[in-house]
Amino acid sequence: MEVTAPYQAALAKVNWTEGPLVGRPVLAFNPASLITMRGIAPAANARVHFTDVTSESGLPDLGSAPTALVLGDYDNDGEDNLLIAWPPSNVRLYTLRRGFVADAGERIALPLPAGAVSATFADYDNDGWLDLFVIGTDGRGYLLHNREGRQFEDVTTAAHVRDVDGARRALFVDLDHDGDLDLLLVGGNSLAVYRNNLDGTFTLAPNADGIVQGGTDAAFGDVDDDGRTDVFVTSQVGRDGLFLNDAVRGFTRTADTIRGSDPVAIGDYDNDGALDLFVGGSEGGLWHNNGSGKFTRDTRSAAVLDRLRSASVGSVAFVDYDNDGWLDLLVAGRQGMRLFHNDRGNRFEDATAVLPPEVQDDSIGPLLVADLDGDGDQDILFGDRHGVHLLRNDGGNAHLGMEVQLTALRTGSGKNNTFGIGSRLEVRAGELYQTRVVTSRVTPFGLGSHFKADVLRVQWTNGVPQTIYFPGTDQDVLERQQLKGSCAFLYTWDGKQFRFITDIMWRSALGMPVGIMGKGAAAYAPAGASREYVRIPGEALQPRNGRYVLQVTEELWETAYLDQLRLVAVDHPDSVEVFVDERFPPPASGSQGLRLFPTIHPRAPLSAVDGHGTDVLDDLREHDYRYVSNLTPLRYQGLTEPHELVLDLDAAAGAPGTLLLLRGWIFPSDASINVALSQQQHTRAELPVLEVRDAGGRWVSRGAIGFPAGKDKTVVIDLAGIFPTRDHHVRLRTNLQIYWDQAFVAEDIGAGSLHPKILAPVSGLLQYRGFSRMYHRGGRYGPQWFAYDDVSKESPWRAITGAATRFGDVTPLLDRPDDQYVVMVPGDETTAEFDAGAAPALPAGWTRTFLLYSDGWIKDSDLNTAHGTTIDPLPYHAVSSYPYAPGDAYPSDSARQRYLREYNSRIIKPGAREER
Repeated sequence: MEVTAPYQAALAKVNWTEGPLVGRPVLAFNPASLITMRGIAPAANARVHFTDVTSESGLPDLGSAPTALVLGDYDNDGEDNLLIAWPPSNVRLYTLRRGFVADAGERIALPLPAGAVSATFADYDNDGWLDLFVIGTDGRGYLLHNREGRQFEDVTTAAHVRDVDGARRALFVDLDHDGDLDLLLVGGNSLAVYRNNLDGTFTLAPNADGIVQGGTDAAFGDVDDDGRTDVFVTSQVGRDGLFLNDAVRGFTRTADTIRGSDPVAIGDYDNDGALDLFVGGSEGGLWHNNGSGKFTRDTRSAAVLDRLRSASVGSVAFVDYDNDGWLDLLVAGRQGMRLFHNDRGNRFEDATAVLPPEVQDDSIGPLLVADLDGDGDQDILFGDRHGVHLLRNDGGNAHLGMEVQLTALRTGSGKNNTFGIGSRLEVRAGELYQTRVVTSRVTPFGLGSHFKADVLRVQWTNGVPQTIYFPGTDQDVLERQQLKGSCAFLYTWDGKQFRFITDIMWRSALGMPVGIMGKGAAAYAPAGASREYVRIPGEALQPRNGRYVLQVTEELWETAYLDQLRLVAVDHPDSVEVFVDERFPPPASGSQGLRLFPTIHPRAPLSAVDGHGTDVLDDLREHDYRYVSNLTPLRYQGLTEPHELVLDLDAAAGAPGTLLLLRGWIFPSDASINVALSQQQHTRAELPVLEVRDAGGRWVSRGAIGFPAGKDKTVVIDLAGIFPTRDHHVRLRTNLQIYWDQAFVAEDIGAGSLHPKILAPVSGLLQYRGFSRMYHRGGRYGPQWFAYDDVSKESPWRAITGAATRFGDVTPLLDRPDDQYVVMVPGDETTAEFDAGAAPALPAGWTRTFLLYSDGWIKDSDLNTAHGTTIDPLPYHAVSSYPYAPGDAYPSDSARQRYLREYNSRIIKPGAREER
């Protein structure tokens, strides 16, 4: 391989997108180095046919039409199991082994008092085992919890999902993108959404917009390419609805432009990256998505498909039955089964002749498509008035295919549901591009004439992409733990290179939800700007050509609004160390003044043990990136089992002027995790609390102390007068994922003798830089650290759309906090230079510590952050809340409007690769 032009330029999308290229690609295949793949001749459509193998498969002879057919690997043996329901009240499980069926009812029974109208397998509690939800013939819902494949337990009453209000179909999908599967019920009096609280209970969410009466079917997928799962619902009373998902407003019903009725299928049949629809009924047909969620009727196949309008279509599925990489269309109903072959997205042609004659005229009921015999092509399982039948696909595997199975992390994440249901998969094999929505454990792709895929990209339901080059034909994808939001990064010139220092503007969490209030309304973090000082060791910032040079970068999935920078030079004797309190929340609410802590006589604790009595003193003696790390992660990133740190401080601790300084880092939660936590009762975040012993030896609280505001930050605690006895043990207790690196006591000598020199930037330059290589400083439990000189130009993130600051000189924007700021999106870098000569010369025996002061906001692009995927609406210092409250608006005075025109002219469009 060699560095050339076109191959990796577009991982913003695996398929080619419209709009300007974000820059020059950094890696491509050299045509001279391509390995000649074995060509596979395209199989003629006539060579593929389906054979009825019902009799030899072992399927039961029901003697009547099944009411429900469901596939799911409930015992985790790697092969799907089959649930069949038939009148009057029979519901049984069967095992599948390479196309052969055996009754599992003797081994595992279902505690159901009635038959089943419909059923679905789903892992609602994220324990890795498929549970079962059944809508019974008695009109009630039944939630059966899977006990590790050994039995199903009825938990309906505890889960609050018995009342299904006449629903006829149930789907599980993460509608609020909080990492668990919500329950969508279709039919009856309305479209109902039960929010999964992931504590064993569900809560009926209010219908935000437009009740769908008489709903009959539904399908889900991100149809408008905003990263959020949308829902299309059909209705027999002509009130079909497309519901677009929005983080602030919830689901909003679009204009009724799509016509049709039960049933509906969703899939990208023309391989353009946008999810299209097929809707049944007299007004139904194919509906083409223009990429933004706007649909128009596709008439190219009208001559073939129009005959379906007069048919009573009961089931429909997009399926690539010949593995050519293009989704074909399978429909069934009272007039039998029909198969339509996709001619590379141009039109559909009738291919029903490949089906057995007896299925082309008989009334067909439930329909399933999957590779039931494991030979690499899609078979058909269906019901009719006689029972259940299996059609084996013969010849579909003449083209190769691949299967993708997603698995989310079970601990330390909590960002995605177990099997990634609702995620988006993209595959490119040569010129062939495909996208799919994950709706079950395994998602198949046909590869056409290609031997294997070149690239697979997963966009998980939390919006984070994961790319695999040259995936296998059976590709298991384990969710990668990836930092997607933290804050802007600070690098400084240390005389040899740019060194990563820390993250800045941590005290802003613009649009971040902090809880769910009554009736589903979200509560958000305060909208105030982050005004903070971070410490820069003197050796880490050295002059370059007479200037101190700092780099502020945006490398995660977030937007930075940088309004002011100041460099503070603090000169002091070299026997003194100067600190600032870098905790969150700040120690004095609303106070943004600079308080310096010049310290002398630092000494480690006499002893340090964790809550289990393990000696951890060696990890805390020095600032050496060795961390107290024996934490037990919970389901969610940022939370652990409660843990303690007990320090024995010396006899002088507690005297006036003594300080406890704790240095470490926090792995934080994110907006979606906050939403998930607010919905359930089992887990709550507990801020670190400082405790001391009273005269009876009991621990008593001295209050919450906050936590390090990001990476490598120092928390300063005043010890004066906190001890009621001579026992100077302190205990820190929390369940936040905090790793302490150093703990020491020192004396505060007072800042009166210090005269900080404040420097304004003499130059500010905004440019595109890219993304630094990430590694863990100090090993597995160290913070994510970044190598400035090892950079990729390729963005791993979805585009944040809107008007960003144009590249070039931005010095005036960094001068004062006036709501005229540098708007930075992922990949951007602001170089700020300060006149080193403006700082006084150091006397002998003195040294210099720096502080960087920043004023601005950070808005991460988590799908539950208010307006997280757009730059607008813009924050400003007088804003009352974010999202805006009624009456809030960015100032419209002439100065600010001129700023918007002159500086914020770099327009980033949805799907476009931003210009570098």
